[in-house]
Amino acid sequence: MNATGTPHPQTASPTGASAPTVTAPPAETACSLELARLATVIGVLAIAAGIGLAVIVAVAAPVQARDWLGFTFPGVAARPAVAVGIFAHNLRSLSGVFVLLIFARLASRAPDKGTARLTVRLGELLLAGAITANVVVVGAALGAYQERMVLALLPHGPVELAAYSLALALYLTDRRRNLPAAYVATAGVACVGLLAIAAVLETWVSV
Repeated sequence: MNATGTPHPQTASPTGASAPTVTAPPAETACSLELARLATVIGVLAIAAGIGLAVIVAVAAPVQARDWLGFTFPGVAARPAVAVGIFAHNLRSLSGVFVLLIFARLASRAPDKGTARLTVRLGELLLAGAITANVVVVGAALGAYQERMVLALLPHGPVELAAYSLALALYLTDRRRNLPAAYVATAGVACVGLLAIAAVLETWVSV
């Protein structure tokens, strides 16, 4: 009730009934939504960069790109050992993000903050270089081989991209707010699960 004796709109409705209370989402849910949004942005940016490069290569130098890449598309043998090998290879790539995440956490508590921050920045530059190299190769291959490369990337490619995008989003979010270890572990398991699904798809479904 305000100074004139009329009720505040936040505490009562015109009929005298209490206004509904808006409950804020749990912190973990809000963080998951933020993580999903950031992972989506990362994935979309990677796709846009790859398509942009593909268009340039297709117009300017498709033959040279094919000579440089030398892809033959021999296919993948549909065997469990092959799926395990694909999964292990992709997992090694993904592990770089989580190793850097753990190191960044340890560096934040290091006595020599300057050296620790410099080392983390160096790791981030190396990670950014590896990501850029992958985008360049995929984009150039799309421009050089076009429909054949698209078929080679489906359906496992988007699943792999989702795993890497989620891992990068997790790293960037953790750098800002230092997420709970259990939450990071859960997201990490989700990334590994996506890579396992992608390996199965690449072995038994992709052409």
